[in-house]
Amino acid sequence: MLKLTRLNNQVVAINPDHISWVDASPDTVLFLFSGDKILVRESLDELIELVIQFRRAIRGGDLLEVSFPVEEGDRPRVPSPRMGSRPPGVRSSSIPTHRPQRGTTDASKEDE
Repeated sequence: MLKLTRLNNQVVAINPDHISWVDASPDTVLFLFSGDKILVRESLDELIELVIQFRRAIRGGDLLEVSFPVEEGDRPRVPSPRMGSRPPGVRSSSIPTHRPQRGTTDASKEDE
């Protein structure tokens, strides 16, 4: 979240993902995807710098203050495949892939 200051000195927190575009003439106006407009004291350049810092912090994990210790011997948990499950795109040989013609069976078709 970005901490910004409204024109009346009220501090607000804005999610930068909700900002559609910004106008800076003469006041800085944020246009949100919801249709709301917010006037702030920060300049356009300051706002851009805040967004850049926010994105860097997200990518680098700087916003996480709590680290979760991994106990020794604690293995990653990966779900085991179900019985009879196959990877996508793999067909079972017991399922016919074509429709038998009248008067024939799948077994007689495979002999041809």
